[in-house]
Amino acid sequence: MAALLAVSQSAADLCDRYARPVPPQDRSSAPSTQDLINRARSVLPGGSTHAARSYDPPIYVVRASGSRKWLVDGREIIDYTMGHGALLLGHAHPAVVQAVQEQTARGTHYGAAHPLEVEWAELIRSLLPSCQEVRFTASGTEATMLALRIARTATGRDHVVKLQDHFHGWYDAVSVNLDDAGLPVQAAGVPAALAALTRVVRPGDTGGLRAAVAPGDAAAVILEGSGAHYGRDPLDPAFVAEIREACDRTGTLMVMDEVVTGFRVAPGGMQSLLGVRPDLSVLGKVMAGGLPGGAVGGRRDLLELLAGTVYHPGTWNANPLSASAGITTLRLVGDGIAQRTADGFARTLESEFDATFERTGIPGRVWRLASILHVALDDPAAHSRLPAAMRGEGVDFLNTSAFCSTVHSLADIEQTVDAFGRAVETAAR
Repeated sequence: MAALLAVSQSAADLCDRYARPVPPQDRSSAPSTQDLINRARSVLPGGSTHAARSYDPPIYVVRASGSRKWLVDGREIIDYTMGHGALLLGHAHPAVVQAVQEQTARGTHYGAAHPLEVEWAELIRSLLPSCQEVRFTASGTEATMLALRIARTATGRDHVVKLQDHFHGWYDAVSVNLDDAGLPVQAAGVPAALAALTRVVRPGDTGGLRAAVAPGDAAAVILEGSGAHYGRDPLDPAFVAEIREACDRTGTLMVMDEVVTGFRVAPGGMQSLLGVRPDLSVLGKVMAGGLPGGAVGGRRDLLELLAGTVYHPGTWNANPLSASAGITTLRLVGDGIAQRTADGFARTLESEFDATFERTGIPGRVWRLASILHVALDDPAAHSRLPAAMRGEGVDFLNTSAFCSTVHSLADIEQTVDAFGRAVETAAR
């Protein structure tokens, strides 16, 4: 026992060492970012654990609260990555923290059914009427895998149709896109035989869509209702309606990926804004309150296949910690006030960034989907430099996209606008 306590204390000391705020005058004694970079490169592929976190230069976060993050070198930065969009309520929301802490004391994994999983599913169903039943997973990628397996089982068909550049995780069936010549190209490690079962359609190509489903061998059409990369490449709502009609006509299931947009763009997700009811919905991020979690929701007859026909285990499905965070979050965002608050901050940034482009004369544009902001500089080289330039000014974007939260303040917005003005000029140079 003494040895275990010693190990526990050692781990706590290490966490405290990195999380302790460092006054500016003492930053010379702060833990070294370069040391962490060197250590990471020796144990992590490419020094990173996520394809989108390979920053140059790298940053290491030790603490986050509200709209802010603190780095190992003591710097404080305004955060718009917000857990890759998962944190509509900001970092360490007190109610979510309390719920998770209380649940931790009651147990983190029961290896059995528990009341929270029922309540969590009921909350999702109350906000997404298309989700008559819900099955939990540990991530959005797993939810994609499960949704397509359900679709293939229900239809007895093998093929899947996806839209060009729409992202649904790293599953083999959705890791196919078109090259410049319009030929399908699968990601590294995806067998050609599997890639051949995926047909890719360019967004807005009604003829291509109809051709892809016409043979009657497609189990599903999967899409981001917002357009690729949570609205970075907007999708015409009329084309979404075309997909719904084509699926109905051919007996193909419509699968809407709401991992990013679900509960963020509206309490009822992107499908409520589009007025389209998918057969299956893929969920993640906001629904789990910042902890790991995903889900598939949809028609009862489809989900009931999981009651015996489709085998789906998963150690972390609806684990009590994620369920407690998810329930607390969905209760807080269900009335739409949180979404409108975050949208308001994004709307202000959109207006101010537009004014910055006009003032500086640097060619660029900014557009918005609810609380999600996208920025593009016309010069590709300058555009690629913008994220690092923003971090250098103390603002962290997810590439060139920003997720606003309920806890971003007017002071954050003012500081962000000033930083953006300097960053675009730096990137342009």
